[in-house]
Amino acid sequence: MKATSRLQPLSASLPGGRVEVRLRQAWPFVVGPALAPLTRLLCVEREILVLGCWELSRIAPLREAATAAWPDMRARIRRALGITLMGLQVVPCDPPPETPAPAPRDPDPLRGALALLDARRRERAGLGLEAE
Repeated sequence: MKATSRLQPLSASLPGGRVEVRLRQAWPFVVGPALAPLTRLLCVEREILVLGCWELSRIAPLREAATAAWPDMRARIRRALGITLMGLQVVPCDPPPETPAPAPRDPDPLRGALALLDARRRERAGLGLEAE
């Protein structure tokens, strides 16, 4: 007879890498919208959340604020993500690599829509579904 799986806390079923993936996906929720652009998750090591900040002038205030805010943050992570962490550490890190700027969009959205319709018409004509 096949054993049925029982519900387990998320932190029990996720190896460290998968816990980090979940935390990265929810990073603005975890640290708040003000800190999300200035910090990043470096790793989870022995149930300690290691948070990196590349602005050196903010590290000391972040460490002080983390001490006061950690109980609420830990409860929020446990409640929302099912991940149990024991502490928070703030360390300096390199800034994240810059993402390339998106290609400039055509200022006339109608031109893009007409080009798409024309491409679809030619595709249908090529399949014999429409006369050219």
